Amino acid sequence: MITQHVYAALPECQKCVAFRLDDIQDFYLTKSQMEIIQTFEKRNASLTIGVIGNLIGEDIQHMAFLRERADSAGAFKMEVANHGLNHEDFTTFDKGDQAGLLSMSQGNIIQTLGVKPDVFITPFNRMNNDTLDAMVENGIRVVSASITQDTPPFARKISLADREIAITVFHVPATASTGDLSYDGAQWLGFKHQETFAEIRRSMDEHGYALVMMHPQEFSVRNGLDFENEVDMGQLIELELLLDEVQEEGYSIVSVSQLAGLVAIPEFADYLSPAVLTVSFISIIALLLMRRFGRPMPMIDDKNRVAISEG
Repeated sequence: MITQHVYAALPECQKCVAFRLDDIQDFYLTKSQMEIIQTFEKRNASLTIGVIGNLIGEDIQHMAFLRERADSAGAFKMEVANHGLNHEDFTTFDKGDQAGLLSMSQGNIIQTLGVKPDVFITPFNRMNNDTLDAMVENGIRVVSASITQDTPPFARKISLADREIAITVFHVPATASTGDLSYDGAQWLGFKHQETFAEIRRSMDEHGYALVMMHPQEFSVRNGLDFENEVDMGQLIELELLLDEVQEEGYSIVSVSQLAGLVAIPEFADYLSPAVLTVSFISIIALLLMRRFGRPMPMIDDKNRVAISEG
């Protein structure tokens, strides 16, 4: 079993970009999943994939593809992150249940892919203080939500009753994306590479790093919100152009956990979810940002696969 934590594995990076691919699962848009991963692999560009723990292990071809790259010692680094057990909203559970969900998901990922994730990509990009405590109980030290739910980036020391030493959890939320739902929720839109690259530059200026959120949906042939297990080649070309532009600009493409060791991260004493903020200027700004990055609750197909998610 490989434990994937690589804090400070590279020298300090002033221009670091990470990409995360959410909603990795069997029998759902697997052609797009694999094409996206291979696009990064061809460029030896690191990629973090968010695996839904209870929705993998049955598709033999898909699992062989993922396991080969998760275990690879080559130049291409594919980091495996935990993306929940069934892509549930963790904030609807208490701390004990959250810890149990993470434990079961970790166990399934270890069993199927042979790696122990050190990153938690929160389903729906939602979390609370109990989520962070549950992470520490399961040995996970990096959390990635989105800028609508978390302030990028920061570190937070967490002390548990049964531990003498406080554990630091690193927050590296997504600050850009390659696609989103339309404002009316009628269709999934893939972005042009210039739009995502502008978000990357803006995030670099504002936060000192960039993290691009992706989903298989925006790279799949679609009719409204219905998707086929076929690759949208036009959108895949947009990804290729984006990666080329990122590398030509001199940015280093790293994994999500590497960002925790590469960017300057201030420490905060506590985490405050936007959900508990009173109606104020801050919450108004958050709601405006949600129009850009937010998504509705997922639709589940007849095989219990997550069809649409906001993270």
